Amino acid sequence: MGAYASKIASMSNTMHSVYRGCKRKAEDWDDDYESDYIDRTLQTPKKRKLLTTAQYIYKTLFQEEKGSDITVLILGKAWRLHKVYISQSPYFASMFSGSWRETNEKVISVEITDPNITMNSLTVVLGSFYQDEVNLEPKETISILATATLFQLQELIDECANIMVETMNSETVVSYYNAAVSYGIPNVKAAAKRWLEVNLLDYGWTHLHFLKQLTPELMAELVASPDLVVLQTEFCIYMLLRIWLFAHTQNCEDIQGINKYYTNHKWTEPFLITEEGRQYAAPFKALKMKYLLLQEQDDKILYSDNLIPPSWLHGAYREQWLHLLRIDGNEDRGPVQMTEEEFSKECFRCGRLIKTSGEHIWRWKAFNYGLDLLMTIDTTSLRIERNHRLDSNCGQYIKASHKEHKVLMKVRLYSLDKQHQVVHVQDSGILKLRLRKNTEHIIFQQEIMSLDKQLSYPLYISVNMQLVTPLALEERTTSTDVTLSDT
Repeated sequence: MGAYASKIASMSNTMHSVYRGCKRKAEDWDDDYESDYIDRTLQTPKKRKLLTTAQYIYKTLFQEEKGSDITVLILGKAWRLHKVYISQSPYFASMFSGSWRETNEKVISVEITDPNITMNSLTVVLGSFYQDEVNLEPKETISILATATLFQLQELIDECANIMVETMNSETVVSYYNAAVSYGIPNVKAAAKRWLEVNLLDYGWTHLHFLKQLTPELMAELVASPDLVVLQTEFCIYMLLRIWLFAHTQNCEDIQGINKYYTNHKWTEPFLITEEGRQYAAPFKALKMKYLLLQEQDDKILYSDNLIPPSWLHGAYREQWLHLLRIDGNEDRGPVQMTEEEFSKECFRCGRLIKTSGEHIWRWKAFNYGLDLLMTIDTTSLRIERNHRLDSNCGQYIKASHKEHKVLMKVRLYSLDKQHQVVHVQDSGILKLRLRKNTEHIIFQQEIMSLDKQLSYPLYISVNMQLVTPLALEERTTSTDVTLSDT
C-alpha cells in the first residue's frame, strides 16, 4: 500500500513538471496565427475526383446500355442507344421525324459502304453523343471524319479537320489530301496541296513509296502549279517524273535501278502514247516543254528515255529558237508588262535549298538566253547580279550584248518546321527589274523587302522568272509604249 502511494506521488510530481513546461509553452502560443491557419484550411477547396454527370451518362447509358429505347445495327453489331441523345445527329433526327418507316421502329439498320468507317470510329462517334468532350487520336482521324460525315456532325468534322492540318507530314499528307477531296474539306485539301508544292521535289526524290501514292491527276496538278517549289531548274521536274513513273510501273523499291531501267527500256514508240503509258501522261503534259530544251545533255536524256512524243516538243523547239534569234539580234531586251496569270503561265521556275546561314552565291545555268545571272544571299538580303564576264563554267551558248535587260521576277522564301510544314513565308510579289552590265540590282532592300527575322534555316528559295517577251505578247508589247522605272 505504501509503495502504491509513493508511486502515485511520483506520478503527480512528474505531471506537475510537465504541466509547468506546457504552461511555459502556452505563454508563447500565437492564437492569431492558429486562427488564421484554421480559417485558411477551412476555406481552401479540396479537390476530389468524382464521377461527373457526363461521365455517369457515358458509363451508364452508352457503355452499359441501360434504358435503351432504340437498337441500331451497324457493321454487324447491335448498338443499344437512346433516341434523345443520337438525335443530335441530323442523320438520325430526320430518320425519327416525319413519316419515315424508322420513326416508330425499335430496331433500325444502317448500311455502311465507306471502307473508312470502322468499329473503332463508330465507338468514338456514337459515344460522342453522350459526352461533352472527345479524345481523338490523329491516326484514327480519317475514319472518324468518315463516320462524322455520315452522321452529319459538323463540329466533329471541324475538329478532325483541325487535327489533320496540325499533323500534316510526309506520312499523312497524301491520305489527308485524298480524304479532304472525298469528304469535301477545303482547308485540309489546301494545306495538303501546299505541303506537297513545297516539299515534292526535295522529299520525293528519294522516297519511291511516297511517289507511288500520288495519282496522275494529283501529280499533274502539282506539276502545273505556279507555286511549286522547283529545286534547281524545270528539268528537275521531268527527272522526278521519271522516278514517279518507275514507282508506278515497277514493283521495285530500289531507286538505284532507275537509270538502268530507262537505259534498257523495251518500248520502241514513245511510252506515254502506248496503251500502258497513256494513264501516266497527264503529269508529263503539264510540263513547261520549252524549259526542258535548254541544255544539250537534257535533250539527250529526253530522246534516250523516249517517254515524250516528239510532237509534244515541236512547238517548244520553235519557240525557244525564235527567242534565241531575237536575243541575239538585240530585238528582245526582256518583258515589259505581264498580268499575274500570264506571268504564272509563262515563267521559268527555279529554286535553291540553303541549309545554313551565311553568304551563298550560285547561278542557274542554261536558261537565261545569254545572260549570266548570279544570285547572292546573306543574312540580310537576296540579290541578283548580271555578270558580263562570262567564263567557261557558266554554260552559255550565246551572249546577250545589250547594255540593259528587263526581268520580271517573283521570289518566295520558306521556313519549315520538323513536319516540313510552312511556318513562315516571305513573298516579294512580281518585281520589275532592270539589269545592266556588271551592275548589281538589290532585290531585297529595305525599301522593298529585307529578309524577315522570322525566317529560319534550312531555307527554301523559290524563284519564278521571266527574261524574254512571250511570243504571244510581242505584238501587244510593241504596240504599247510602256517605260519601266528602276526598282
